[in-house]
Amino acid sequence: MKRLSTFFLLVSIFLSACSNNTTSNADIDHVFKNAKIWTGDTEQPWADWVAVKGEEIVALGSENSKPPKAQQETDLQGQLLVPGFNDSHVHFSSAGALLLGINLLDVNEEAKFVERIKETTARLPKGSWITRGDWGAYEAWGVGSSGDDDKSNTVFTPHRSMIDDITPNHPVLVVRYDRTEGLANGLALKELGLESESGLLEGEVLREALRQVPDKSFERRLAESRRALEECRKWGVTTVQDMSPLDQVDVYNHLYEKDELSCRINFAPSRLSEYQNMIDKDWTVDWEGELAPHPSGDNWISFGTIKSHIDGIMGARSARFFQPYNDNIADQMDWRGGWREFSKDMPSFKEMLLAADAGNIQLRVHAIGDQANSILLDILDTLDHFNGAKDRRFRLVHAQVISPGDFQRFQGRNIVAEVQPYHVTDDMRWMEERIGYERCKGAYAFKTLEDNGCILSFGSDWPGTNASYYPINPLMGLYAAVTRQTVKGEPAEGWFPEQRISLKKALRAYTWGAAYGAFEEDIKGTIEKGKLADFTVIDTDLFSTPPAQWLEAEIAMTIVGGKVVFEKN
Repeated sequence: MKRLSTFFLLVSIFLSACSNNTTSNADIDHVFKNAKIWTGDTEQPWADWVAVKGEEIVALGSENSKPPKAQQETDLQGQLLVPGFNDSHVHFSSAGALLLGINLLDVNEEAKFVERIKETTARLPKGSWITRGDWGAYEAWGVGSSGDDDKSNTVFTPHRSMIDDITPNHPVLVVRYDRTEGLANGLALKELGLESESGLLEGEVLREALRQVPDKSFERRLAESRRALEECRKWGVTTVQDMSPLDQVDVYNHLYEKDELSCRINFAPSRLSEYQNMIDKDWTVDWEGELAPHPSGDNWISFGTIKSHIDGIMGARSARFFQPYNDNIADQMDWRGGWREFSKDMPSFKEMLLAADAGNIQLRVHAIGDQANSILLDILDTLDHFNGAKDRRFRLVHAQVISPGDFQRFQGRNIVAEVQPYHVTDDMRWMEERIGYERCKGAYAFKTLEDNGCILSFGSDWPGTNASYYPINPLMGLYAAVTRQTVKGEPAEGWFPEQRISLKKALRAYTWGAAYGAFEEDIKGTIEKGKLADFTVIDTDLFSTPPAQWLEAEIAMTIVGGKVVFEKN
């Protein structure tokens, strides 16, 4: 009897062991193998396979270790796999509107203007308004110009006769990039109660016409967001940090409930006056919990940061500098740029920043000119003085032009430089003309910022401003950070080449750095056991090819939470 009991005990143990092995294998949902994996983890920078269970990474290893069996296996045939790109700076609703609507930024002649209008009517249902567009943004210099070539004197002036015949069912009110004029078709003029033989509107007439354009329906906004999500998947972006209007959260929640949200969202209201609303909603950062500091929300939609501005932009010559612009006209020789929104009343601006910071909200503030950036460093001192020093990860957005004497002020502050490397590629066309060679030494100074203790957090600023288009494609951002050249490869040595950074540092800024800036580095940014299984597979080995080839590279696969959401045909 004792032997029989022992026999059954041994059989039980054996079956249990077999069962555990079976369960272990079945528990692995997906293995991505035969890859060149850059993990971003300094302890284990390279791997050959990664195993996923649910939304998390459960194991990874080298070619010397055999990957576990899984329900699904994907052989990546030696392609490069990196942590999912985390774009730290997008305007998602604007991007969706531009993609589904109309983009005229690079249009400065009739044929292309008519073609873009016609394409847009094919995308949008009858009755949909076609608005904005921003034609002529590259009329002075073409896309890819370094600013060394001669400026164009061609100014395009459209006429409603160009488009009336092709837009009988779509009201059109598109604008020039500087908003000095707009063009309305016959249907729009009728609905607005206006008359104009040319369709051209200016001044207060244009502004009032734009105010009368009906608000978009929720279905239209959903369609725009779906189109923007499609673009994110195509370019391997697995998280976006968005600064859209507040009602965009309703769109995200709807898409999440319908299982259509294929990209994680870290959302920041784009007006400083929303800080009390954020506190009331508990959209704050937890600085005291077990995972502190950490944002509120969940792994798909998180909160805790608010966006504000202190100055304008270079494209509109409204960024604020200590000294006047170099290209000022005679009657504006002292023009140094301006302030934005709440910063026009600087004492009130500082009070609001202090109140938001005291309410456990992380601050990200747009600053372009050297004086604007310097004042924000002063304000950070004020936050420390009144609210106490803490790991606030103050996000200096753009940090575009820094005065030489201010770089050392970044040391020991744990400031997140939320920068967009593609700005270098696009903006160099006008930079030296507007602020001169000497001030440009402190422009887009990624290496100097990092050398002085900043955490680089890369993004795109997608879709850009009314003066520029910035693509979400991270490969173009990597190219810009590593080469400091235009997409045409100019200048040959790079623009202020001493500010170039390595590919590894650029990748880290686009992954771990972006996650760190949002207090999410414990779940994102590197490929490590226990983190979210967000990956990007690139069809080109960036580590063994010249940067010029990166511009032709494509994303082979985008994986979010272990689920393949995009695969190149």
